[in-house]
Amino acid sequence: MRKTALLCLVTFTLLLPLSSLHAQGRNIHFFGSYDRSFGNIIASVSSSLVDIQHDEVSKLKDGSVNQFEFGAFFNSFGVGVIHNSYAADATTTYQNNDMNNDGHLENGMLGDKLRLKFTGLEVLYKKAIFDSRFDVLWRMALGIQSYSIDKTFENSENNPSDYYQTLTGSIFTGLIGAGFDYRINKIVSIGIETSVLPGKYKKLKDKNSAGYIYEDNVSRLSTGLKLTLTL
Repeated sequence: MRKTALLCLVTFTLLLPLSSLHAQGRNIHFFGSYDRSFGNIIASVSSSLVDIQHDEVSKLKDGSVNQFEFGAFFNSFGVGVIHNSYAADATTTYQNNDMNNDGHLENGMLGDKLRLKFTGLEVLYKKAIFDSRFDVLWRMALGIQSYSIDKTFENSENNPSDYYQTLTGSIFTGLIGAGFDYRINKIVSIGIETSVLPGKYKKLKDKNSAGYIYEDNVSRLSTGLKLTLTL
């Protein structure tokens, strides 16, 4: 939370002198946008997992992305704050499966809820094409991405047992994206955008077992539609 507040403070400091320039030359345009995307984790699933676990993790590779940003453009160049979140849920039931490779067949269910949240500072560049209503937009952002996954393991065999685990962590990473915008009028634009966000974690911690360290790679590609308001 403190890191996010710091990023917002830095961006406000950058935008403050731009606002005074706007009053003078009116070359500064403030914007806010919302992007709804389809996200796909492009990292491969570990081949060491048993079939049921492999199927469960594979279901987490596709999720939904919500992205918000605000900032300002000075002619073709812009700066701002960007925040996006990735969410994916999965459930897999199994019957007569040897989950532990101990020769004992079991029945049960696996459940996972994966959440990724990225907040960062971004720089942007846009260029008009075809006519003044179409823009090509490029962006690069640096910031913090948090990771959280709630895992459930339910075993309904002769000795029923439920196991719950929550892994968390955060890394410093970057986002690169590009897209097209169509300006309906001076205020409203719609567009399409795609972006790549690396996410390799080497120090995920279990809330209930602090001594254990886990790894995961959730690098993802996101593509979706965007709505932008410009003042």
